Amino acid sequence: MSFQRYLSRRIKWDKRLIGIFGAKGVGKTTLLLQHIKSAYGDSHEALYLPLDNIWFQERQMLSETVKQFYEKGGRHLFLDNIHRYGNWMQTIERLLEDYPDMQVVFTAPLLAEGEMPDLSFGGKGNWYTLHTMSFREYLSYEGALELKPVPLDELLLNHAEITQQVMDEINVVPVFRNYLEHGCYPFYWEDPDAFNFRLQDLVRDSVDVDLPAVHHMSNSVSRKMKQLLILLAKEAPEFPRMQTLISKNEMDNVQIHKLLGYVEGIRALRILQVRKEGGGLARSYRSFLANTNLLASLFREMERIYWGETFFVDQMSNCGTVELLHNGDYRVNGKYTFVIGDPLMDYERIKNVENAFAAIHGQPKSVGNKIPIWALGLCY
Repeated sequence: MSFQRYLSRRIKWDKRLIGIFGAKGVGKTTLLLQHIKSAYGDSHEALYLPLDNIWFQERQMLSETVKQFYEKGGRHLFLDNIHRYGNWMQTIERLLEDYPDMQVVFTAPLLAEGEMPDLSFGGKGNWYTLHTMSFREYLSYEGALELKPVPLDELLLNHAEITQQVMDEINVVPVFRNYLEHGCYPFYWEDPDAFNFRLQDLVRDSVDVDLPAVHHMSNSVSRKMKQLLILLAKEAPEFPRMQTLISKNEMDNVQIHKLLGYVEGIRALRILQVRKEGGGLARSYRSFLANTNLLASLFREMERIYWGETFFVDQMSNCGTVELLHNGDYRVNGKYTFVIGDPLMDYERIKNVENAFAAIHGQPKSVGNKIPIWALGLCY
């Protein structure tokens, strides 16, 4: 209970139906258990059920368990990994109908863009996404520094003061280096030596277990999914021509785009389409490992600028929108332009440009519109 994720304070826990989505390993289960402990203690009003447990493969076990729970006064039902239970959307609808005064909270994996089902149930549900840990959270997790989230607008307005305050408190460089290697997931300290193996297992389980459970994927499609993921990870940040992907995987354009959506949905990779100078979208892309821990686990020998770009795209995507511009710059929330680089690069072209900043991997402090890239990890 000493460390709780940022989302625990944002969730409106009094709502009748709550869905918490997130990639495997980010801490959804712990978040549920912490809330149950703090809100209900040992009260029989709340029940936690992990639906990936083999007990619930028998179709009647869930309905019988919930019925007994309700009859004994239970009113708060927490269903973890609900996607592992067949027809889970219909199951939720049935529970809401059968027990009109019972709260239902569930967790499920992230779904691909455009694949999110209609879970409105008459507008009763509240949906949340739990992201990997931000650098700010990691500072708290490590006991190094307690900071409240700094909204991006406020951070960019006062970045010199904010970064100086952090540096006055801690030596941020080694802490940030550790974050890049193992700070995105809260299970690192359970077994540091096995962290990289567990991280790779999470990605494999997401493809082999979670995706088929959500999308009823066949074995052949699952194999192609893994082949595509490996190819994109090896090529990153370069992105193969779409025709190459279609040819290698023996799939058509629609099928390839569906698989690319699944890759992004499990948060293994992020794929950004280049925006042309005129504002439209080009037929070119760049891909990024979803976070720097995956980058460290799979490919330790990468240029420093790619480490910086991966960190930037991850942190900014988790709290806003990120667009890749034709010249390699990034636009965040449709307002701010960022150049990602190192201290040796020339940033004269943005020196006097409004709302333009350089996020620099390896710069010790803020100077003008040049910001240490770690500061962008303080936003959530």
